[in-house]
Amino acid sequence: MSRRTAAEGALPGAGGAGGSGAAPATAERAPRVTIRPAGHWWPRLGSYSLLLPRRVTLVTGLLVACCTVLGVAALGLGATHHGVDEVLAALTGEGSRATRLVILEWRAPRIVLALAVGAALGLAGAIFQSITRNPLGSPDLIGFTVGAQTGILVGVLFLGSSFISVSLASLVGGIAVGAVIFALAFRGGFGGLRLILAGIAVSSMLGAFNRWMILNADIDSAYGALRATTGTLSAADWSVAGSSTLGIAALTILLLVLAPRLRALELGEELAASLGSRTKRDQALLVILGTMLVALATVAAGPIAFVALVAPHLARMVTRAPVAPLGASGAMGALLLLSADVASQTLLESMPVGIVTAAAGGLYFMALLLLQAKTRRGA
Repeated sequence: MSRRTAAEGALPGAGGAGGSGAAPATAERAPRVTIRPAGHWWPRLGSYSLLLPRRVTLVTGLLVACCTVLGVAALGLGATHHGVDEVLAALTGEGSRATRLVILEWRAPRIVLALAVGAALGLAGAIFQSITRNPLGSPDLIGFTVGAQTGILVGVLFLGSSFISVSLASLVGGIAVGAVIFALAFRGGFGGLRLILAGIAVSSMLGAFNRWMILNADIDSAYGALRATTGTLSAADWSVAGSSTLGIAALTILLLVLAPRLRALELGEELAASLGSRTKRDQALLVILGTMLVALATVAAGPIAFVALVAPHLARMVTRAPVAPLGASGAMGALLLLSADVASQTLLESMPVGIVTAAAGGLYFMALLLLQAKTRRGA
């Protein structure tokens, strides 16, 4: 046998000793290893999967449950008290006609509107704080709320006090001011500090213009304008609550679609761009989305201070997340606004909820400042 023949006989599957007709040996596959991130849930549905931070998901679910319990309890609270049995009977279509009128037609739309507006403000605050990477990057301080307030004043003083004209003017004012602020911040390179400074500048000028309009109006018109620019849920009915909730829900769905882009921007513009993100376009879309959330909330309930600023702070604190999670921020905003409205109805003689949130927000940040000063002295 030649060397070539002997070598061929030694190959797997070749003819010859030990290899006549034998099938080639198949290499064993390495076992598939699945890496599960610590502290996360990884539910799968077919070829799709979702990575959920465990603590954030639990806290968000708990906040939603608190909103539900408080909402049901609030149906029985107010000028007339109704027990749980009366509330449940009204919700199932039973009970007296007067009880159903109070619970279903007067209180229910107010509660739904408080939850929707609070969620919109919490989401908007989380958007702006994430984009600016600044815990003070709130629509209240940047100026978007003042733009909607200017639209309300123009609508009340010059276009008549109808709900449609005032709502349209508020929506246009908020979006227009948001576009101006973004354009000013965009020139020379967009940055979080540029957005905040541009917002403060525009907000200061609009605040002066708003006061000028009120001072030059007659007494009755000025009083009506002041009431219109005070955040309140007293005028809520199903037409306002239903349309506002649907609009906020649609914007929330869009925000969930853009959420991965927001998470990328939180890494910084350079790193986000290196990961394939179109930072300028994504920033513009998110700013517009946040502005529309604030505008819709202002159209429905008027300017409500501090919810958009405080809700992401508290959401980040309770979830221990490095940035404010969107779901927890929205749920926290809804719980804060509903709690403020319940306190207004039961303890403060139906004081406008915007005044309650402003006072509570100021007390919160004062307590936070004192706590930080005490911590530094202790260190």
